[in-house]
Amino acid sequence: MKKIFLVLILGYAYTAQAQYGYGDSQSRRQNQMMQTEQKAPEPNFDVERYIGIVNYDIEKAAKKSSIKLTSKEGQEFSRVLTKYNKDIKDITRINTFVLRSTKDMVENYQKTVMKTGDNSSQKKVMTTMSENLKPISEILKKEDRELDKTIKALLSEKQYKKWIKYNRKIYKVFPKEEE
Repeated sequence: MKKIFLVLILGYAYTAQAQYGYGDSQSRRQNQMMQTEQKAPEPNFDVERYIGIVNYDIEKAAKKSSIKLTSKEGQEFSRVLTKYNKDIKDITRINTFVLRSTKDMVENYQKTVMKTGDNSSQKKVMTTMSENLKPISEILKKEDRELDKTIKALLSEKQYKKWIKYNRKIYKVFPKEEE
């Protein structure tokens, strides 16, 4: 009976040690992790994503839309996206200064807010940003409407739905036709 008691006590002690770690070392490790101060990430404002600039990977877009690039429809799809990508690159290149200055302005604002905690000038920054980017966004809306109209005429209804689903995943939204 004494031997059974001894085995049970040793079994419980062994289980308790296995479950709760080796004494104090685990709690020390947790304290060290809590004491290390984490630095906030640097602001990184993606202007292109904000206004909807997307350069398509033609093969991936065709695959996601269930289009075979070797078919006549696929070749036309490829031609349309190639033209669109070229036009978007030209628009981006022409407006590089505006895009870069807007990005710098927003990032500087975010840095000052992180340092001081004062975000009273947020409305001013947002209005300035929208004024700077409005002409570019208007041109992009026009290009997007043309692309959407062409793609809609080119693809079947099922393929067009997949195309729209793919665009939502890459954060691209086509503007609605204005009546």
